[in-house]
Formats: sequence, C-alpha cells, structure tokens
Amino acid sequence: MQSVADLLQRALQIGDEGGWVQVRLRHLPDDVGADLVNQTHAYALAHAAGDSPDGWLIFRGGIEPWWCDAAGLSKAEFRRLFHLRTYVVKRLTDQGLTSRRHPQVYIALCP
Repeated sequence: MQSVADLLQRALQIGDEGGWVQVRLRHLPDDVGADLVNQTHAYALAHAAGDSPDGWLIFRGGIEPWWCDAAGLSKAEFRRLFHLRTYVVKRLTDQGLTSRRHPQVYIALCP
C-alpha cells in the first residue's frame, strides 16, 4: 500500500501525462484509485467524532486539509485534485460507507 502522499503525487503525474488539468478517479489505474478510496475512508473513520442520531460517525475535518498536509500540495495542485476528492467520496457513498447529508460541514461514515 502506497502512502496517500505518493498516491496524490501519482494522480498529479497521471494528469500531467494525460494532459488533464482536472484529475478524476476514472483517470487513475484501478489499484491506485481503490487504494486512495480505502485510505481516505480509513483516515476519516480514524478522525471521526461523535455519533449522529442514526448511529453514523461524523467526520468534520475535511479531506482537503488532510490531502494538502499529507502530500504537501499547493493550492494550485489541490485545485487539480478537487474533482478527484469529490469522486472518492462519491465512490464511498456508492459503497454505502458514507453519506453526504451536508457536504460543506461533514461526511457521515458507516463504521
């Protein structure tokens, strides 16, 4: 398993090689995308606080600050990965692992 920093740098490299300004999950090899999805879920679970009334854990920290800090991303680099973050959360939601009831505030996580 690669570090999230390596995965995000790889995503930027793939974007450069493919000529994509905005990197999306579909641009990444399946194993890289799956690893990023799994690590993002694990991080959010580990940093979730409290329970919602329906038993879900709440992650309020945000993926952007974690990704930027972990990979040393500049604002410009993160802007290239903004949609990637959206698709990672969408994949987790499709798998029933997250619920974006109020995406600006938190992501609810199924433990």
